[in-house]
Parts: sequence; C-alpha cells; structure tokens
Amino acid sequence: MSAAEVLLSFEDASVGYGSRAIVEHVSFSVSAGEFVGLVGPNAAGKSTLLRTLTGSANVLSGGVSLAGTPLARLTPKERALLVGVVPQTPSAAFAFTARTFVEMGRNPHLGTLQSLSAADDAVVSDVMRLTDTERLSAETIDTLSGGDLQRLTVAQALAQQPRVLLLDEATAHLDLNHALQVLDLVRRLADEGLAVLGVFHDLDLAARYSDRIAVVASGRVREPVVPEKALDAGVISDVFDVRAVVRTDPVSGSVSVTPIVRGADLARPDRGPVGVVCGSGSGARILRRFAQSGVSAACGALSEGDVDQAVGDALGAQYVMLPPFGDIDATAEEDVRLSYSSSRVCVVCETPFGRANVANLRAAVRSGVPLVLVGEMTPERDYSGGVATALWAEAVALGAERVSDDEAALSAVLEMLGGGDIDG
Repeated sequence: MSAAEVLLSFEDASVGYGSRAIVEHVSFSVSAGEFVGLVGPNAAGKSTLLRTLTGSANVLSGGVSLAGTPLARLTPKERALLVGVVPQTPSAAFAFTARTFVEMGRNPHLGTLQSLSAADDAVVSDVMRLTDTERLSAETIDTLSGGDLQRLTVAQALAQQPRVLLLDEATAHLDLNHALQVLDLVRRLADEGLAVLGVFHDLDLAARYSDRIAVVASGRVREPVVPEKALDAGVISDVFDVRAVVRTDPVSGSVSVTPIVRGADLARPDRGPVGVVCGSGSGARILRRFAQSGVSAACGALSEGDVDQAVGDALGAQYVMLPPFGDIDATAEEDVRLSYSSSRVCVVCETPFGRANVANLRAAVRSGVPLVLVGEMTPERDYSGGVATALWAEAVALGAERVSDDEAALSAVLEMLGGGDIDG
C-alpha cells in the first residue's frame, strides 16, 4: 500500500503575528485520510497554527506547505480551493439567508461575476443535508442561534470541497447531539480522504475522533502521537497542571480523562498521613478532598484497575498494588499494617469487603490510631464470611467515631488533625 499524500506540513516553522513568534520550531504533517487534533492550554498557539494555513498569521522561519506547495506561493484563491475553515466564532454581520451563506463556500470555484451552476447548487444542497441545515435555508443568519450558525459554517466550509479542513473548536456552540453529528461527519470525510486538523478543548472528544493528537504548550508543539500516548496522566499534569485519571472508555474504546484536582491545590503543607480503607470507588471523593486540603493518604492494598487505585495514583497516595481479583500475601499485609500504624487517623469508607479489603480493615482496626467509620456495616457489604462484620464491631467497641457520610468523615478527620477547612 502506498503512503497517503501529505496535504499540510510544518517544517521547523516558527509562526506568529508581525515579527513576534507565538509557536516556534513546529514540525509535523497531516496526510489525506487523517484527523489530527490539537490540544493545550488557552493562548498556547493552537489557533495560530490554523491561522497560518489561511494566511492570517505569519510564517517567520522554516516552511509551511499545502499539498506540497509552499504556502507563500499560493494565492488566496488557491488556498481557498485547498483549505476549508470552521472558525471558533462564526460571523453573522449581514442578513444573508442560510442557503446564500452556504453558497459562498462555492466562491473559490467561480470566475468573476460567474453564477452558481446546477452542479454548484447540488453541492450546496448536499452539504446542507449532511449538516442538518436544510430546514434553515430561508432563514436569515442574523436571527439564528449560535449552534445553528455554527452548523451552517461547517456546511459552508464543506461546500468549498476542500482537501484540508481546519476546525477551530468547531463544536463549541453546539449541543451534544449536533456536536456528535458534525464530528461523526468530519470523521467519515477524513476516512474518505479529507485531511483534518482540529483544535479541541474537550480532551475526550479529541481522543475519540483524532487519529493522532499534538499537544501545544509553552510555545512548542509536541510530535503528534496516538491519543493513548498524547493524553496520559503525566502529560495532563505537565501541560495543564491538573491531576487526572486517564482510562479507556468502555463504550467508545477511546481515552477518557477525568480531572481530579488542580496541581496548585496540592502545594500545601502536609497534614497526613491519613489511612483510608476503600475500594471500588468508595474512596475517590474523600481522597480528592484530602488532597485539596494538604492531607496525604495511605490506602492499604488496592487492586490494579480499581477506581480508587487510579485516583490514589494520580494524587500520590501510598498503596500496595494487588493484581485484579488477587489475594493479599503476608508481605503485602505487613506493608499495609505498617502504613496504617504510621497514620494519624484511619477512615473506613462505605465499601464492600472481600478477601483483600478485609485485610485492610483488620490492619486499620488494630493500628492503634483513632478510627472514623462511614455508614453502617450491612450483610450486603460483607463478602468475607462475617469477618468484616466482626472487625467492624471490634472497631465500635474500641470507640471509633461513627459518621453518616463522607462529608461528616472529612469534618471529623480535620478536627482530629487540629482543625482546618476542606476546599472544593
């Protein structure tokens, strides 16, 4: 199979406005049939890269090409025949009808004073059908909602029949249904040979629709790679200063990013550690709130892939990793005992108890430190043959503080640690 044609490329290019570079030493390309997403913080230069391809930003050094031709050698009309653009904020300055607005996408194909042909009309009708905007044909664009206007802008760009499509947060004004409709359409067109370069703020959408993702930050563009590599937890932390859980969405199969806490909220004097007996996601919320208040956590033994393991890992909590559904051995159980014994307080979350978790509960109850029990022990939570129920009763007999929910547990722990507020 022959390699797909490269339709846009940056070759050690520095781009910006006037003589001021916004993004420097950019090198990447997008081929026919490929959808590349751009993500990064606000004002990082993502839109500037797109504006460079339309002539609205300057190439200060290096090379930028479209379909193998240096950008500087293309006339505005030649660029318009190659590139369609869906801007972040579409313009509705004049009271054109929706159909007339979309027809403007055919202008690069027309000569001076040339009218639309039947073939041009067919293209316009087709793209309005694809974008679900036919019903708006007679409406004037200055009376339309932002979402309807955005879909018409997509239709106008597709009416150009470009080889390259640039999306600058093209779904920002769309409801979920129409956002998916537009991105599904663009993804299909990419599969049919269109080259797409799109700016995203929604990382999950970027991962779902992009073949590769380039991260733009601090005046540089990282090499585009598959979403699993582009959006790992380390990158999210480095680029956005956010601790996040990055997992595979079980429905779409694409990367899904769940932000937990801003890095700035972690930069506080430590007031821990607090032991946390959790699992199956029962500790995720309390771990986040502890982290926001400068309280470090020790989570005992957690199974790989458990929600609490992923959250604890993102927040730097101490824990002993167990294989999924695996037993806890004597070495791991001793590590858990030492970790809870070194804590200032132990919180037992409202979690189910199986073989591994009951070892955590045993270590916490017999740690000799103050205990906080969340909720009630019920038969539905005890999968240990009654061992967990007996340990819970032992904790109550030792004087453990009993609270109804996570919020009350947070307050109790902070009081034991010497006061303070929980943020978030």
